[in-house]
Amino acid sequence: MHPKITNVQTKYVPGIENPMTSYTIQMPAQNANANAENNTGPESWKDIPFVNTAGDGYGPHTTTFGQIAEKIPSKPALKKACDNCGKRPDQNGEGYKCCATCKIARYCSKECQTAHWKLHKVFCKRQLQELEMERDSEATALRDNKPYLSNTAMRQWYYENVDIVDYVIAQTLELYKGPSHDLWRTHAAVFRLRGGKQAAPATAADISFSDAEVTSFDRVAGANWLNIPTESMINFTDILRHRPASAPGAASKRVVLIFVPNDDTRWVGFEAHDLPPDGDEEWGKMEKDDMWRMHVRMRKVVQGVAAKKKNAE
Repeated sequence: MHPKITNVQTKYVPGIENPMTSYTIQMPAQNANANAENNTGPESWKDIPFVNTAGDGYGPHTTTFGQIAEKIPSKPALKKACDNCGKRPDQNGEGYKCCATCKIARYCSKECQTAHWKLHKVFCKRQLQELEMERDSEATALRDNKPYLSNTAMRQWYYENVDIVDYVIAQTLELYKGPSHDLWRTHAAVFRLRGGKQAAPATAADISFSDAEVTSFDRVAGANWLNIPTESMINFTDILRHRPASAPGAASKRVVLIFVPNDDTRWVGFEAHDLPPDGDEEWGKMEKDDMWRMHVRMRKVVQGVAAKKKNAE
């Protein structure tokens, strides 16, 4: 049996900025006749209690590893929709072929790639410039023995953790209010990521979620994060957000995601993320979660606990 946690309270101590959280741990009574399976069975890890003391605007509370692990549904790695017609590939399949130059844009056919070139060439050219600067920055970081998260590594993290990304944007951009809610039209979701290795290139496995927020496109353009003129910044976000959706059931709405590595806004990564088509059942599954930060941050931890328990069986 696992201990029971009660009397979770928060209080502020003079001179200390962050609140102190106190709680009572009640140890289970020893029972000689207890079934050993209750303590070592495959489901027992789900009942391990967890106290979130961070608050995140909703106060400290108790939950269990099982509740955390099951809160965010798992999804396969992202297979992006066609950048021209919006047709979505089978998410359990191989996905569409990418642009041979930028390696980012995806197309379901040669015809779609040709039709989209007029819009895509601006982004494609910019991406090549970014890759050049990225190589120089990585070389400098490795020379100075500092961690470095490249856009390529962050993009791969995004693809492999699309379940987390979908959950976070549903909360930050308030998508749980339904397809008609249009905060996504004027704001981007900013993901703050951490990770990297000293004097070694980082991979997606080295990256972890730190926090997320929303910011307006006007603020992004004003901050000049990409070190390009404001007009070009606005055009860039427009290209990411807008796309004619001609295929049946196509993803016609796109949100802008901004990935900030280790709080360094000089090398942010931009991505265009498809929303489900209007009427898709995924909209009905979205719900407001006041504890979303804790659920995202702890998810990998509790999944690790579950894997260890399973391997020990």
